[in-house]
Amino acid sequence: MSDKFKERHAKLGCMVLRLFPKVMQMILKYYITPEGLHTRFSKNDFRLVFTNNEVDLMEKLPNIDDFTVEISYKILRFEFNMLHEPKCKWGNVPHYTDVEIADDIQRLIHATNSIIKTNTDNVTENYFENLFEEIKMMVTRIDSYLKQDDLGSLYNSLCRSGIDSNSILQDLTNVKAIEESLPDTERDKRERYSRLSIPIIETFPKILRDVIRKCEPVAKLLYQKCVPFLKTFFPEQQRIIKELQYSNTYDSLDVTLLYQLLRQLSLIPVPTKGWGKLPDKVDINLGDDVERIRCYRNNLAHRSDTKIETNKFNEYFNEFRSIGHRMDLNFSQTTNYEQEIVGYRTCGMDTAMQAKYENAMMEIENIKLRFEKRPIKFYWGDDFDTWLTNLRSLLKDEKLEGNWHFMQ
Repeated sequence: MSDKFKERHAKLGCMVLRLFPKVMQMILKYYITPEGLHTRFSKNDFRLVFTNNEVDLMEKLPNIDDFTVEISYKILRFEFNMLHEPKCKWGNVPHYTDVEIADDIQRLIHATNSIIKTNTDNVTENYFENLFEEIKMMVTRIDSYLKQDDLGSLYNSLCRSGIDSNSILQDLTNVKAIEESLPDTERDKRERYSRLSIPIIETFPKILRDVIRKCEPVAKLLYQKCVPFLKTFFPEQQRIIKELQYSNTYDSLDVTLLYQLLRQLSLIPVPTKGWGKLPDKVDINLGDDVERIRCYRNNLAHRSDTKIETNKFNEYFNEFRSIGHRMDLNFSQTTNYEQEIVGYRTCGMDTAMQAKYENAMMEIENIKLRFEKRPIKFYWGDDFDTWLTNLRSLLKDEKLEGNWHFMQ
């Protein structure tokens, strides 16, 4: 192992051992007085469950000089709820434009876990310099927030001082990763549903439009291919298809109609297991991913509730990301669907945005429910064609679901 790698790792370790605890102690004192903490603890007025080591630290109150990053973070976030959630959500890396106090606390936690988990051989010069610069900027912002310069002075002192690399690296092995998880709440579960809804509402239609555009670049020509089958579509769909000859764009086509056209006109190869069945994980052809889009859309839209557990959320997002990755390859990486989908996982989401996507998904289900509850009257008329025309008119409220034989 090179001495350079050890020295770089030790300098970063010095920040974890000596700077980061002071940062969190000062933030804690900014929000809560040590005397107040001492009073609460002496009355056993804490909901948190402290470890034995943390109990030892709490018994030293009002002295908090030995408080670790983790205990300061736990008290601020879990006990007093003093911290607004970072824009990126806890557990994720903040965007460089996010510079609130909670964002920098998240950076500090991420840096701590990164430094203690990384192998010394992996502490390259680039890794070291980038992380050191991030720490410097973080400390500068927190000093400004706390209206002081103490942390900046400590940072500069640590940068100038000599260190015993072996000793610091040994001490670093005793530092545990900081646990950031919270018990699941109903709000968390509903937000996951909304996050899964974004790629379904925003990205999947664009993907299918790209697929159909690749199959037939000229929308006017696709319309001509549809003419012999036009009466098999619902009236509203017929209107949209007819407009293709004038607009010469696929922007007005929704997922349902795009899927129908790709399938009914045989524009792409049949999925490995056939149409209407969720492909196996090993099935990764273009038709398989088009079928996946239909299946995942319907499975989520027709759920009995809007609460998603973490494991299921991760499964869905990994599948969505894989679809985006394969589609990017299919279009020779001229698209960026994988990164678009990855961004939805942690993007900022306020109440209005969450409601928007949850409602968009619920509308798909509401259309299905209206169809199921609506009494259907059959007007036979003079012949079968008249009856079929009347039936299609009755079903036109299903236009977002399209041909229910295909989409259910």
